[in-house]
Amino acid sequence: MKPEPFFAAVEALVPPDDPRPRVLLTSPQGRRFDQLAAEALARERHLIVLCGRYEGVDERVVSGLGAEEVSIGDYVLTGGELAAMVIVEATARLLPGVVGDQQSVAAESFTSGLLDYPHYTRPAEFRGLRVPEVLLGGHHEQIRRWRRREQLRRTLARRPDLITWESLSDEDRALLREVANGDGAARDR
Repeated sequence: MKPEPFFAAVEALVPPDDPRPRVLLTSPQGRRFDQLAAEALARERHLIVLCGRYEGVDERVVSGLGAEEVSIGDYVLTGGELAAMVIVEATARLLPGVVGDQQSVAAESFTSGLLDYPHYTRPAEFRGLRVPEVLLGGHHEQIRRWRRREQLRRTLARRPDLITWESLSDEDRALLREVANGDGAARDR
């Protein structure tokens, strides 16, 4: 794609007396977008996300606008619109007031470096599938411990690359040992 529409769009969005916004360009060649990148972008005052179609964007868009190339994964899409929507969605939900309960955002997958724990709703039993007893007992410390152990269990099973022993607390290490030994699951049923 030619550079003119990109320059015109950015210039139309930024008055000359405004500070320079952070400009992103979706690209499979960019740095990988992740939760830490979303958190950093959520702190920006002014953000513009550009996206191209098909083969690519004129290189002068990157150099002339100072656009940072960002990739949402190791694959190629026909256009950058979906990637731009992913970046906007992941970033915007971190802004105060976007998600109703800001505490829920703090406990999600990747926020603590681990995947999220399993969630359950009512009824307590559905088609023979039961909510773990520990969640029905009302003991907040036991529930907190169960959730953390399940975060560790799920992360170890699905994304072991996310677990770094050095970043774990003493309690996390003990819970991870329980997970590795198969302890904890039976008593929570």
